[in-house]
Amino acid sequence: MTLAFDSLPQPLSLLSRLDPRWKLAALTLAILCVALLHTVPAAGFALVGALVLAALGGLPFRWFLDRLGGLALFLLVLVVLLPVLLHNGGPHLQLGPLEVSWYGLRVASLLSLKAIAIVTLVLVGLATSPLGATLQAAHQLHVPGLLVQLAMLSYRYIFVLGDELSRLRIALRVRGFRSRVSRHSYRTVGHVAGILLVRGYERAERVGQAMRCRGFDGQFRSLTEFRSTLADVLFFFLVSAGATALLVIDYFR
Repeated sequence: MTLAFDSLPQPLSLLSRLDPRWKLAALTLAILCVALLHTVPAAGFALVGALVLAALGGLPFRWFLDRLGGLALFLLVLVVLLPVLLHNGGPHLQLGPLEVSWYGLRVASLLSLKAIAIVTLVLVGLATSPLGATLQAAHQLHVPGLLVQLAMLSYRYIFVLGDELSRLRIALRVRGFRSRVSRHSYRTVGHVAGILLVRGYERAERVGQAMRCRGFDGQFRSLTEFRSTLADVLFFFLVSAGATALLVIDYFR
């Protein structure tokens, strides 16, 4: 059994043709507005809007569901625990020794809807533009170059470290190791983590030396040139206006 990291899909769609700068700005504003919502209906509308953008972006259905799988496990814990733990003296349902609060259920529903909507918007941004173009767009939107470089190198070398971990796991299984609840298994896992950390540090040193030898000075440079069109501007104003209007309506309601 080996580990593998899937690269981001690049489906051809309406959103993939847009300027990454306008798209990143619109999605960032939409994510901020969704994070500030505080009613369940507004969060539900936000999720519907995010799913519409996912459909327009042509996100592969199976890939999209796989990415939401890990989030669903975390949200399941919230949905189960919050109705039991949160109480405000309002209506509740008695289930044997457990007291299920409608307030806690509402909070769990609100957090779940907002989390799914935000993750969907993030996936739309990542899948509808190459990562390099998205990072260059972030840099042109005045995101610090150091953060852009760190994001690009992290994405590039997480695959390398994943391959290294796969080779270590294969070597362990060839030598008869099987993961069990035992002191020997815990010690072996600790050794593997230490080896992976050391190898990652050594590779980072070699990569840093190679970059300096090639004249790297810490500046973000790219040969990609962006060109704004009317469709880019319309997309930005439609998404940002919709998200802002939803937030204003939710606030005054």
